[in-house]
Amino acid sequence: MKFDYIVIGGGLCGLMAGIRLAESGKKTAIVSSGQSALHFCAGSFGLLGKVDGKDVSDPLEAIDTLPENHPYRLAGKENVRKIAAEAKTLLANAGINVSGSADKNHYTLTPFGMKRPSWLTFEGYTAFDSPEEIPFKECTIIAIKGFLEGYPSFIADNLEKQGVKCHIETIDLARLERLRKSNFDMRAVSVAKQMDKETIEEFASKINSVAKKDSSVLIPAVIGIYNDEQRKYLCELVKNPVYCIPTIPVSVAGMRAQHSLQRYFEKLGGTYLLGDHVDKGIIENGKVKEVITTNFGDDHLTAKGYILAGGFLFSEGIMSNPKGFYEPVFGLDVHFAEKRDEWYDRNFFATQPYMSFGVEVDKNFHPMIDGKPVENLYAAGAILAHCNTLKEDSGAGEAIVTGIHVADLNLKN
Repeated sequence: MKFDYIVIGGGLCGLMAGIRLAESGKKTAIVSSGQSALHFCAGSFGLLGKVDGKDVSDPLEAIDTLPENHPYRLAGKENVRKIAAEAKTLLANAGINVSGSADKNHYTLTPFGMKRPSWLTFEGYTAFDSPEEIPFKECTIIAIKGFLEGYPSFIADNLEKQGVKCHIETIDLARLERLRKSNFDMRAVSVAKQMDKETIEEFASKINSVAKKDSSVLIPAVIGIYNDEQRKYLCELVKNPVYCIPTIPVSVAGMRAQHSLQRYFEKLGGTYLLGDHVDKGIIENGKVKEVITTNFGDDHLTAKGYILAGGFLFSEGIMSNPKGFYEPVFGLDVHFAEKRDEWYDRNFFATQPYMSFGVEVDKNFHPMIDGKPVENLYAAGAILAHCNTLKEDSGAGEAIVTGIHVADLNLKN
């Protein structure tokens, strides 16, 4: 099968790259083996939240403090600025409405009510300008009976430290009673699938019966798994301002983002090969000739350009054994420490060196084999070396920015 471009990896990075190419009218395929790290999204995306353990106010200016071979430095600050602005439009086109700017981080609440610097936050979630400026002085925290992924006491404790008066109210919903008696766990995704019109109306009615006057309402993010219309309907019915508080993964916001981006890519004419896996890439004369996938077997996939967005260890874009780290599809050069005891820090909470391991690329994001770039192959996202997305709180931003950036580089060739 022949395409203009093939993207390996169907998570946030691969989807953003694929959408960019498809929006330009290119015949594009995304090969996705299954669940991606996007399902872990907690209702917001970080561009660059922390440097040296300290919160970042202006993520674009902070790029200058990063190592020279960091993906943001390779892309260039002004290019990151441009792509960050364009990303909001791309997300909106896919049905994901967000607020925020790359010029200044805002803050959101975590599942435990702690504050986190963010770049883009989904509509309906808390977002405030500074850690001292929570947008409400009093709130009613809604707990759902039997729900396993809500932490109202932690939320209340952390908000009360900031001077917010909190009330916790537990409610029960008839449809969820049947869920509790089934074989499914009372987790966010399972609950969200039960939120039909009747249940939303019951939810709203019970919120109205317990919410304090002049109080904002915080609900666990268990609504709107396929689109945002259900949350909007709930907000219309509830008398008080309503904010979603993210849950621990797998998150409803993350699944909705995955579905929305995938649907938009396919609407643009893209081919999303879900449940397939690229087993091997064939390279001849310094260029990728074709890729071999599990499902297509002898019917190899060919393209003008290829983008490797297979993720990090979690997604097996990078793999390891007792001797080192390696990239399994093309055998690309991987940056990692030679001595095994330099892969990690025994202090679990310290910066772990292995998090900055990954595929080496040149200034044009071409990965290399034995130091020589593969001309029609580009790498993007978590697979890249020389960044620590966990400590930087930059995973989503790096995925979005580098995904779009390498798509643009392909389009120039």
